Amino acid sequence: MKCVVTGVNERGRSYIVAVTEMDASKAQKIWEYQPSDVQSWIDAIDPATSADWIIPQVPGGVRWTYTPFKPDSEAERVQLDGIDSKGFHTTRSIDFDLLLDGELTMILDEERIALQAGDYVIQQATRHAWKNEGTKVAMLLTLIHRPFGVK
Repeated sequence: MKCVVTGVNERGRSYIVAVTEMDASKAQKIWEYQPSDVQSWIDAIDPATSADWIIPQVPGGVRWTYTPFKPDSEAERVQLDGIDSKGFHTTRSIDFDLLLDGELTMILDEERIALQAGDYVIQQATRHAWKNEGTKVAMLLTLIHRPFGVK
């Protein structure tokens, strides 16, 4: 299993900060942050263009979601606020994604990465899209945290 951490570079573009192969046979610290570490990235996101309906409505809140992704060949594209026609969106949050089943590709501004069941992603207010280029439904579990200070 691998852990992917995303961030925003000096040009304001989303990218992969780190990819770490994890040893699933032992307990270990995965990731840690200070709220001030991502506040400038979150502050740079225009609330009018972000997909804020996805995040908890209360600062400091958490939302846990489960999302099945059909293969792209079967998926219907529905237009939602803050999500463009290619599925790209940005949230003013920190997202903890765990791929439970199937395969997904996470696409960022600067790169893309293929994920398999058991892989997880920590997104720090990054613009991204999900693609299921496989043949079966992928199941994504996401914990979304809206830090205090996000209005």
